[in-house]
Amino acid sequence: MKYKAVIFDLFETLVTEWGHKKYTKNEMCSDLGIAREKFDMFWPENEKRYSGEISFKDSILSVCEKCGKKIDDSRLSEIIDKRIRTKSLCFESINPDVYILLDRLKTMGLRLAIISNCSSEEVKGIRQSKIYEYFDQVILSYEVKMQKPDVRIYEECSGLLGAAVENCIFVGDGGSDELQGAKLAGMKAIQAKWYTNQLPHKCDNIDGVLTVEKPLDIIHFLEINGKK
Repeated sequence: MKYKAVIFDLFETLVTEWGHKKYTKNEMCSDLGIAREKFDMFWPENEKRYSGEISFKDSILSVCEKCGKKIDDSRLSEIIDKRIRTKSLCFESINPDVYILLDRLKTMGLRLAIISNCSSEEVKGIRQSKIYEYFDQVILSYEVKMQKPDVRIYEECSGLLGAAVENCIFVGDGGSDELQGAKLAGMKAIQAKWYTNQLPHKCDNIDGVLTVEKPLDIIHFLEINGKK
């Protein structure tokens, strides 16, 4: 088979945050007793948290310090727990066809991986989730200090899988320019829309990549294009 590995984005590809309870910034501000306008002035950008420069815990402590707000260990733990608990909900109601897809890919002998741009608390629940056992590698940006669409993160993943980049498929909803990054790295890029099609404002198709509407469409692609 031409393709040796399939690499997935996580959020809005394997799992979705849509339709789940979220711990919003407004709720966090209420728990901290800090006005949202002031909070936004000091909250670290996603890039710093995704690259592992600062943890969620230290982000909270930094904001509190800059806002002159004291926070005790009990309140800090409560906020961290709320964030982890709500983020973990998306692992409890995954599209059943995603599991069927993963089972089929494993049966076909393909190596599987995840590459996710995420902060330290966002995927706390993944290693306790059912879906985790399907993957040979899980590459998290805050751990490897690289983020999509940096071609190095795709190359790192393919190397760990023991597959050349040209023998890898990357599947994602398209956020963070991840599909363009995969293409630049030399992978086949596929836009997954089975979750984003459910959003109030559907995502546009991305030019230059194959778009699939259902998880099992990937099996159909492999049946047609996967041979040498």
